[in-house]
Amino acid sequence: MEHNQKAHAQGLANKKVYDIKGTCPEATQDVHENTKNRDWTIDNFGYGPMNPDAPNDEFWEGKAEIFNTTVEEAMTARCGNCSAFDQSCSIVDCMAKGINEEGAADPYQVIQHGNLGYCQLFKFKCAGARTCDAWVHGGPIKGEKIKKMEMNLAQEEQAEMQEVVKELHKASDMHKKQAIRLEGIVD
Repeated sequence: MEHNQKAHAQGLANKKVYDIKGTCPEATQDVHENTKNRDWTIDNFGYGPMNPDAPNDEFWEGKAEIFNTTVEEAMTARCGNCSAFDQSCSIVDCMAKGINEEGAADPYQVIQHGNLGYCQLFKFKCAGARTCDAWVHGGPIKGEKIKKMEMNLAQEEQAEMQEVVKELHKASDMHKKQAIRLEGIVD
């Protein structure tokens, strides 16, 4: 890597994401800053693939070679499970503010559907299904509030499923009783 690339990467890594007052990172509010940082990461750290849902053997073979592993294993190293992938409440709120000032779309749906987070290494909004050469195991970054919301959602889903099962058992019992009555009529 050239010296200026290292200096640029070091400069990005040393920037504060937000100060104590909670200022949003510039790239969450300014699409031009975000795109500049993303494009730099594409050029220098292989951020991609363009469409994570499409097969891209060449891209993943390159990642496997960099990490000296198989394509299958390389494909498990995604931004969504990188230690630099920030989906904390404050960052999600910052991204939402920057996505849609006109109110035409629900920015939280955009964030959810794209599984967006903020890359703490390269300072841009990043899609969880992509990856780069600087991937670090152990992510994503999520605040306690998000973890609690996910836990509550899982508990709610489990309770709802238990209620559905209970209703199905009731319906099944009712159908059994109706079947017995019908058998009595037929006999």
